[in-house]
Amino acid sequence: MKNQKYDIIFFSSDVLAATGLNQILQRLPVSLSALEASTMHDLAFYCEKYRPKLVVYLFHENMVLSGILHSIYMHQQNYPDIRQLVITSKLMPVFSALREYLTSINVASLKTPLAELSWIITAELMGVRSQLLKRSDADVMLPDRQLKVLLMLSWSYSAGQIAHRLGITAKTVYAHKLNALSRLQVHSRQDIADLYAVIDELRMIVTMLRHQRKDKGMEELHAQHSMPTLTWKI
Repeated sequence: MKNQKYDIIFFSSDVLAATGLNQILQRLPVSLSALEASTMHDLAFYCEKYRPKLVVYLFHENMVLSGILHSIYMHQQNYPDIRQLVITSKLMPVFSALREYLTSINVASLKTPLAELSWIITAELMGVRSQLLKRSDADVMLPDRQLKVLLMLSWSYSAGQIAHRLGITAKTVYAHKLNALSRLQVHSRQDIADLYAVIDELRMIVTMLRHQRKDKGMEELHAQHSMPTLTWKI
């Protein structure tokens, strides 16, 4: 028997939100089938099995984000043709800034009106990137020292302990922290707590993106200096 085909696979951290999302999907101006995943692990399994057009993540304030960035990054690597839509109000500047580097993802706020959210989902299904959300002013490509300081702070290291381990002053530690939070557009205590939950994953993504840029640059440099092909005269 042929496997069921699903256009959308979604995960929601909230039961009521999942019901609301299902209602939105049923009212879209396109005919589709959707499948809800109860866990992020199930979502990855369903992507491999059904190869949908779109994956939707709906993250509420009550959900810990640990593991989310890693899952989104690995989805980009494994299924670059399957679009991802993140609907949340947590770390919006960070998620939005990642769109520049992880081209399969788009982001929408939980506060988005239902009509606009329906359009965003429809556009993603049609292979069109919605521009309703403005370009993020955040910058995820932080220097490694700033990422390391944030990571050690997430491990509950004090500024003095970090300064001793990195061979810098406590004042420099604070400066790295403030500069990093400013570049990521993270300000509130809750946003900082959410950032600390995913900082190790963000550091991994930034490192991989830098390696990809370096490899691409080396390939382009090699192509520029490679010997031209010979053309025989007739």
